[in-house]
Amino acid sequence: MARRQSGSRSQRRLGTEYPSSSQRVRLSLAPVSGRWQAHASRLTALLLLAVLGWVIYAIFDSSRFYVYGAEVEGNTVVTPAEVYTASGMEGLSVFWVDPTAIAARVETLPNVRSAQVRVELPARAIITVEERQPELVWQTGDTLWWVDAEGTILPPRAVLTNTLTIIDADAQVVTSGQVLNSSVVEAAIALRQLLPDLSVMRYSQATGISFQTREGWPVYLGDAQNMDAKLTILVALYKDLLARGVSPQFIDVRFVERPFYK
Repeated sequence: MARRQSGSRSQRRLGTEYPSSSQRVRLSLAPVSGRWQAHASRLTALLLLAVLGWVIYAIFDSSRFYVYGAEVEGNTVVTPAEVYTASGMEGLSVFWVDPTAIAARVETLPNVRSAQVRVELPARAIITVEERQPELVWQTGDTLWWVDAEGTILPPRAVLTNTLTIIDADAQVVTSGQVLNSSVVEAAIALRQLLPDLSVMRYSQATGISFQTREGWPVYLGDAQNMDAKLTILVALYKDLLARGVSPQFIDVRFVERPFYK
């Protein structure tokens, strides 16, 4: 006969083997830590932004980054002080230097043809200039000016030797930076190349470029057009006049097709 297992039914009735219907409560710090991490990230970003702002302010405010002088290169007649004053960089933060604008200011100097500007930290400024080179001297009245190959009137910065002088017979008033008629400069340069010993010419609006022979005869040449042909005709006329013992009041070869003398 099988034996009964005492207590097995009563234990099942007491629920020892039945699942519990009550729920367990779980505690978590995730919501709190998430909010803290979000606030911490914002605080870190704000702190970094504040530090960056302070660094930028310190850099812009530091005297180490302000220009109080410049190195000038390429100049011969223009002084470094003139170039630096024209640049307008004195006391300017190196971060606010506009090389193009600074160069344009320097180029307003009459004797400066072009300029380049570069800056290096903390506050080094270098200005390189190309000066206008005088090709001849322009005399109006008792005033002398330099003139470059482009015809630009320049204030004289030294005494030039072995340089062609053009005397303006009309005594027109000219100013620094003014540009002469290009045909006048071209005619003078062309004539000087053909007659290298010629040191003085004259100019008037009526007859253009002219000069005097060793006998004192005025020769009118006009502009630079056909200068070779004009001088060829002049040489032939000159020899003919000398051979015949004629002393003309002037010789006019401005128009190669009809030269004449009086």
